[in-house]
Amino acid sequence: MPNKSTAEQFDALYGRLWRAFIKPDADDLSQHERQLLHHVPAVGGIPLGDVSNHLGIPKSSASEQVKSLERRGFLSRRRDLHDERRLSIVLTAKGQARVAADSVLDLDRLAAALKKLSSRERVALLAGLERLTAAAPKGSIKLGGRRSSS
Repeated sequence: MPNKSTAEQFDALYGRLWRAFIKPDADDLSQHERQLLHHVPAVGGIPLGDVSNHLGIPKSSASEQVKSLERRGFLSRRRDLHDERRLSIVLTAKGQARVAADSVLDLDRLAAALKKLSSRERVALLAGLERLTAAAPKGSIKLGGRRSSS
């Protein structure tokens, strides 16, 4: 990857890793539905527009997924606590349990790949990721580009 910035190199490698280890559809949830669930904060809610923007899908598609997940008990829609004109998508107890027990990555494939690295390489990889996480901005970016303090 010559002539690319470190950020561009990381972005390209991150994309390759994502595609290599993303978990396929589950029996009860599609990959898109699982990704949507993982993007709803555990506490509070999130507007539909933020979900559609982050996932890169039309608002109508996001709305259909939310309705389906709501019918199956993973999500609910409530008035936004900060702006009563808006609806927020909120994880139900069932949705929270699913997200907590789930990973969007295929952890078996990831573990197999990590075993191909030496112990020293694994330690260095995890230490580097930990340092990058520590160097990241303190507030995470909420969907829609607003910063969150959590």
